[in-house]
Order: sequence, then structure tokens, then C-alpha cells
Amino acid sequence: MSLTIALTGTDGLVLAADSRTTEGYTLGGPRIRDDSVKFIQLNESWGVLTYGLSDIGQAGITALRGEILKHPDNLSLVSVLEKSTQIFDRVSSDWSRSNSEIGRRDKDVGFVIGGFDREERGFRVFNFQSPDFLAKKLNGRCLLGGQWHIAKFLVRKCYTEDATADSLKALAVFLLDATMTVEKTVGGAIRLAIVTESKGFEWVKEEEIRHLLESNKTFLRFLQEHFYASLMSVVNNHRREGKNMDVYDE
Repeated sequence: MSLTIALTGTDGLVLAADSRTTEGYTLGGPRIRDDSVKFIQLNESWGVLTYGLSDIGQAGITALRGEILKHPDNLSLVSVLEKSTQIFDRVSSDWSRSNSEIGRRDKDVGFVIGGFDREERGFRVFNFQSPDFLAKKLNGRCLLGGQWHIAKFLVRKCYTEDATADSLKALAVFLLDATMTVEKTVGGAIRLAIVTESKGFEWVKEEEIRHLLESNKTFLRFLQEHFYASLMSVVNNHRREGKNMDVYDE
């Protein structure tokens, strides 16, 4: 699965994702790879992330970036959203035809586009999910895609309305790190970016991410010691009940 994150602060938007892909299960647990690219930059102000079925997700974000690069200055936000729906639907349909023996379910793959709308002068986040991939605008300040249950618990405890983008970088890293301690299908390197009105889309360097991970260690140990059993119970209950685990927003 995945965990993709979009957090809106008072002065910027933070986007983040893990890099783990699950390739089936064995008696010892999931077979994993940690080289998946689930988050790429689209242009100077926008990024796109994916969660769920990784083959469709990676093909979708790559195809969308290729389309955007053909029209670097001529696409309105409305056009980008329309093309996103078309591309995601096409990639998903192509994959289904090539893998007809694999059953699909609604919302088994999703995409998140986030950035700064320079026409409306505001931060925007849109979610797209199978099977129709229609753009759904985030009206709140937080969107979590994929394995969001641990992150939801922490967001409700740690996310405040006056949070700055700088503080949300640390929170996004913590949400991913904490989820990785419980969900074995989330892991690998963290890709993290910040979008501001003045500077647009900027990747956070690996060195800063390592520093944030180190700074979070004490709180993470506290979480593991006091809440690990409770969090595992929540996750296991959702698995047993077959509840949707694709997206959470507020």
C-alpha cells in the first residue's frame, strides 16, 4: 500500500510519500521493495502523488508529468484536472486489460495533486480515485491517502490551525515514520516537498529529512511504548471488517 500526505499550513503546503511497494505475501509477511516513486513534481508550483496499486500509480503520474511538460505555460488548472482524469482513467483501463485475471475494486488506486493556484492565489489539493478518477477538491486542511489510520490518530492530536509549513514538514515526517513502525506495507525513503507562494514547489533535501527523523526519535519511542498495542488494534479491526483504507481528509 502507501501513505501519501498533504497538509496545508498558514504559509504553505506540505506534500509527502513513502517509497515501498508490496509484491504479494508470504508466510513471513509481505514481499517488499523500497524503490517505488510515488511522488513527482509536475511544474514550478504543483506536485502529484499516488497511493494504492503501484503499477497504475507510477504509470499515471509519469504520463501526467509528460503531458504537463508539453504545455509548460499554456494549461489552466481546469485543463490540468481534466487531463489528469483522462490520463488516470486510460492508464487504469490499460492495466486492467493487460491483467484481466486480477480482480479490481473501487478506490484501489488514487492520485493526489497539490500546489499553489496563482490565478486564485491559494493552496489547492485534489484527490482522484478509481474507477472514475473525477477530481475531488479538498475543502479541509489535511488529506491522507493509503494506510492512513495511524496518521489520522496523530493528526488529530498534533495538527493545529496555526501550524506553519515549516512545522508541518516535521509532522509529515513523523506521520510516515510512526506508520512505518506498525504498517509493514509503508516504508523506504521519504519524499517530502513544500509549496509556498513566493518560491513555488521545492523538494526538501535528504539531509533535512534525516535531521527531522532524528529529532522525532524520542516522541516515536514514547508512541511505541504507550500506544503501539492500541494502534495495532485499530488497524487490525479495519482489516477484519474490510473497511475502506484508501483516503482520509478533514
